[in-house]
Amino acid sequence: MWNALIVQPIAWLLRTLYELTASYGVALLLFTLLMKIVFLPFGIKSKKSMYAMQRLAPKLKELEAKYKNDKDKYNLELQKLYKKEKVNPLSGCLWTLLPFPILIALFDVVRRPLTNLMRLSSEQISMILANPAVSESLASRGVDLGNAAAQNQISLAKVISENFGILKTAFPELASSLINIDFTFLGLDLSLTPSYVHINAYWFIPIISAALAYFGMKIAQMSSGAPVTQEQNQQGKMFALMNPVMSLWLGFTLPTAMSLYWIANSVFSIIQDVLLNMYFKRKFDLKEAEEKKEQEAQKQAAAKKKAELSEERTQDSKTTRSNLSNISRKKYERLKKQSKLYMQNKPNATGDDDKADSDTADDVKGATDND
Repeated sequence: MWNALIVQPIAWLLRTLYELTASYGVALLLFTLLMKIVFLPFGIKSKKSMYAMQRLAPKLKELEAKYKNDKDKYNLELQKLYKKEKVNPLSGCLWTLLPFPILIALFDVVRRPLTNLMRLSSEQISMILANPAVSESLASRGVDLGNAAAQNQISLAKVISENFGILKTAFPELASSLINIDFTFLGLDLSLTPSYVHINAYWFIPIISAALAYFGMKIAQMSSGAPVTQEQNQQGKMFALMNPVMSLWLGFTLPTAMSLYWIANSVFSIIQDVLLNMYFKRKFDLKEAEEKKEQEAQKQAAAKKKAELSEERTQDSKTTRSNLSNISRKKYERLKKQSKLYMQNKPNATGDDDKADSDTADDVKGATDND
């Protein structure tokens, strides 16, 4: 399944690009670019998640300070926050693991060009090895013919290229499968593996690859601000070191073609990160400005509503006092009028009449006091 789903499609694509460009190096560069385009949606999603994590930094620091003595409670609240904000902290780095299956499959294609690029069976490879021109060339290179099909297909591909016309004539049934592969690119043989002990042009290729890998990881982390907690910060540092160390190790153990792929992948990743950082920084800045504007509008609306309610209560209080004052004034005028009428029609009597005068006077006084 691995061979059918990943290795063979990659082999077909690389062969197609080589036939179009007639350059093994250019084909590798175009292949790397196409892979970056294929994985671009994952990169966009990942970068968006990383920026979302960056915006959560203040809240995460608050949780760390609040639950610094309760790890379980902190983890629980942290998961609640991620769920509420719809953020996946792992998606920021998961996409960087996607190229590794491609790297493994590409190595298989580069290491076994006859099996993958030319789609030759073991029987057909044995037929080619039996050809005198091929066997003599391999023997002069010190290649064990018994292991050539399994361990030295790159050397065998070079011999096929040197004797391409002879082999096409000797094996017409294989004419459509055989490829005249030229591994040279910019003066370098991409089939060779750099050596630790011999310092030459090939020795610097893995170093350049490792340096670019480290530089790319630092740009991705510094620009996005992904590691926002202590634990994530430590993980980010470890991952930033793991990538260039692996690139350096692979560069000295695999053919130079793999280092070329790694270098191109790092360069395209840096360009992608710079462009996506510019895009998402602008997008999240606008979103943050809109949120602040909305919060300010909500505060102003709340303050305005509070002022309106206060004004309404003040008005209601004034209206109540005015109504009470009007009632008291009317009662006073009525009692005053009654008292005046009473005094005008006062009968010549004492006792009860004096008591009535006193009650009327008290009513008038009460009304006056209420007013």
